[in-house]
Amino acid sequence: MTERSRHDAGRRIDVHAHYIPPFYRQTLVDVGAERPDGIVGLPEWTPALACETMDTLRIDTAFLSISSPGVYFGDRAQTCALTRAVNDYGAALMHDHPDRFGLFATLPLPDVEASLAEIAHAMDTLGADGIALKTNHHGTYLGDAAFDRVFDALDERGAVVFIHPTSPSCACCTTTLSMGYPRPMIEFFFETTRAVTNLILSGTTQRCPNIRFIVPHAGATLPVVAERIAQLAPLLGLDERITPDAVYAGLRGFYYDLAGFPIPRQLDTLLSIADVDRLFYGSDWPFTPVKIADEAGSRLDTTPLFDDVARAAVYHGNALRLFPHRLSGIAR
Repeated sequence: MTERSRHDAGRRIDVHAHYIPPFYRQTLVDVGAERPDGIVGLPEWTPALACETMDTLRIDTAFLSISSPGVYFGDRAQTCALTRAVNDYGAALMHDHPDRFGLFATLPLPDVEASLAEIAHAMDTLGADGIALKTNHHGTYLGDAAFDRVFDALDERGAVVFIHPTSPSCACCTTTLSMGYPRPMIEFFFETTRAVTNLILSGTTQRCPNIRFIVPHAGATLPVVAERIAQLAPLLGLDERITPDAVYAGLRGFYYDLAGFPIPRQLDTLLSIADVDRLFYGSDWPFTPVKIADEAGSRLDTTPLFDDVARAAVYHGNALRLFPHRLSGIAR
């Protein structure tokens, strides 16, 4: 057993990490998305740099996903081809580095039929660990009835679904609403809140109880607005099962990663709606620079909100339970 595999409370499993295949980077340039969501530019990424960064951040295994803006740029045939290419590339990374990388595969949404086929390819052929979905796909939010068949298929498999924010689809939201600031700074939190709220209020989480959802960035603004959503839900004329208690049960049933800046304020509020055994470490590298990710990790190392047992669970114990097949070679 290597020294890297000897887990202590400081070793980490990262459920929020991204990869940028060279052909995907070129596609973003070709479609004019080389500054996705208003950021300054695409960060550098290679498998070797990823492994080096993981060592710096004390990460044993990282579950990779394609970040925003995803794979849909208006041409459905291109979307299907690009989806298959990024998933096959991610699977090759898992094959070449089985102890270092897992994969949350991408779907070619909003194409439902193609997405159903890709679920089978990704999970049955490639052995992906889960599916990564954006908060909205060309303006259709998670929980919309248009995606019911996709969620039903994922429920049948008991799939892990990693949710990642993206920019709103309408032009006014990406310009006027963001006030010229990069959307990850503010708008991503509201995107996550919209999508997760819709999953609950639409009844999707009750209809699909076998899906294990991972909500990013310590729940975004959900912990703050949870009471408002819960108390107003019965006034909306929705399914009678969408009660305040059901809303809170839905929120408590999610998993949450701690990518971003949950210390010193956000984590305390998240713990009011989520149990420690539902929390995971996340770096958000390479879109979060390594220096900032390292500083955020140091805050998790020292926060009094976790004792050593809780910190070890967040860093690796909870992931070992959710992904036993992928992580079976890592010491418990």
